[in-house]
Amino acid sequence: MTDDVLKETITSLAEPLATSLGLVIWGVEIVRAGRTVVRLFVDVPFSEETGTQPAPADTDDIDAPALVALSATLEQCEHISRHIGLALEVEDTIPEAYVLEVSTPGLTRLFFSLDQMRHYIGDVVEARLLRAVAINEDAPEGPNPSHGGPRRLWRGALLSVEENAFTLAPATISPEGEVTPENLPPVSIPWDAVRRASRMYIFRQPQKPGKGRAKAPAAKTATKPRKEKKTKSSGSEENQ
Repeated sequence: MTDDVLKETITSLAEPLATSLGLVIWGVEIVRAGRTVVRLFVDVPFSEETGTQPAPADTDDIDAPALVALSATLEQCEHISRHIGLALEVEDTIPEAYVLEVSTPGLTRLFFSLDQMRHYIGDVVEARLLRAVAINEDAPEGPNPSHGGPRRLWRGALLSVEENAFTLAPATISPEGEVTPENLPPVSIPWDAVRRASRMYIFRQPQKPGKGRAKAPAAKTATKPRKEKKTKSSGSEENQ
């Protein structure tokens, strides 16, 4: 089974559960490094009236734990994890050892589509690319970023989202959370060039000597490690 098919299978299993709890599926991520990790992200639906799903771009004066509270609960994640885990075992969907994680996207959320990005205009986004994208196609690729040459990593404020691409205002982010615009024009990044795009959590506060940037509050995660199956009919057993 390909990763795309596995993602579709997990989404189809999880959607009825999420809907019954008043949640939506944000996305599915498959990580294959040693043991396979299946990550299912669930969230509250976006409300045009309250705007509860996207965290505000400026978090200087906002209590971060309060922002995280506007999301699925740990109990809801555990409920979905338990039922999805059983369904995957019954259907013998993943033959190898794997770990199932059901969590909220968190403040540093991954984007699985351009539509998801539309609610985050003005926020700082990090885009890691499959191929280098340049502002100035004639500039050589190299360590000097000032010429706008090809890069596989772009960071900056999200300016707009188009049909097949999104546009960033290039910026650098200091360990203290200071966002400094680069002296460059906006860069348009095709969605098909994106390997991983995520919102950056910017929390500006004075740092003690030797301390780095404040970390975003952890997403709520329910994790289920699975042992490797002995036979096709035995099913996966949970680690105790």
